[in-house]
Amino acid sequence: MKKGRKRLYDVLFALCILVFVGSGCMLVQKIAAQKKNDSRLEDLSSLVTEQLETEAPSAADDGEEEETQEHIPTPEEIRAAREARLAGYQKVKELNSDMVGWVKIEGTKIDYPVLQSLDSPNFYLTHDFDKNRSAYGAPYVAEECDLTQNCPNILVYGHHMKNGSMFAALDGYLDKSFYEEHPIVQFDTLDSYGDYQVMAVFTMSAVDQDNPLYTWISAGNEEAFNSYVSYIKEQSVYDTGVDAQWGDHLLSLITCEYTHQDGRLIVVAKKIEEEADTEEMAGTEDAAAAEKEGTAPAKEAGEE
Repeated sequence: MKKGRKRLYDVLFALCILVFVGSGCMLVQKIAAQKKNDSRLEDLSSLVTEQLETEAPSAADDGEEEETQEHIPTPEEIRAAREARLAGYQKVKELNSDMVGWVKIEGTKIDYPVLQSLDSPNFYLTHDFDKNRSAYGAPYVAEECDLTQNCPNILVYGHHMKNGSMFAALDGYLDKSFYEEHPIVQFDTLDSYGDYQVMAVFTMSAVDQDNPLYTWISAGNEEAFNSYVSYIKEQSVYDTGVDAQWGDHLLSLITCEYTHQDGRLIVVAKKIEEEADTEEMAGTEDAAAAEKEGTAPAKEAGEE
């Protein structure tokens, strides 16, 4: 009886050892996969940064300016930096022809190439930039979105990783103070740059086939577009004060969330049109020139 009990204890002890070793191996593999993914994405980002340093050094060096001598880029420097980024994207595309753009939110980890596989929908849900199977996947554009035809609402999917990588930072937008600090999403395609102003943040379940998740790409007429905009503004967790009209271009960043069954967190942003952006830069340039020449209008009493 004692021998049988001892044998049972030995078997249980051996099983515990196996479970411990197996768990340790899985943890090591998980950490290694995380480091590999982070390292690869940093390498890709450096290709763009190197292009900036070569073609628009003033933009690349902005972060090195002392706070007391902050450099405000001129319109020419802004344009040069944008063109340099586009050139950098071409270098990244040489490594994967599925690369269609780049998404970045200043002050977060979101700074990634964006892919699209038309032949294999959702391919990058389970594969990384190099097309290797990966739990991290890669940010990708829904196959229904034709970027060559000015898709009215570009849908970009990304995983919500527990380590805070990929699209996990979108969680921050559930807090309005985070939105106020990060109101702009940068999404560039290979031949154009774009800044988008966040206009709505909401959560939903992908299980409900009647919700707009399944119809918002096809908002191809004014009535459908307005209906979609009304919906997202009603569902938004707070009012951003930003509206959209027929003819505007939207960007929707989508990741998982866990308060709904098969939940989704969606951050919708409206493109800041290039004409308005150019006018703003021109106004900044004119004001700077006027101040330099001493012709700037005097401030009202009490203004600082």
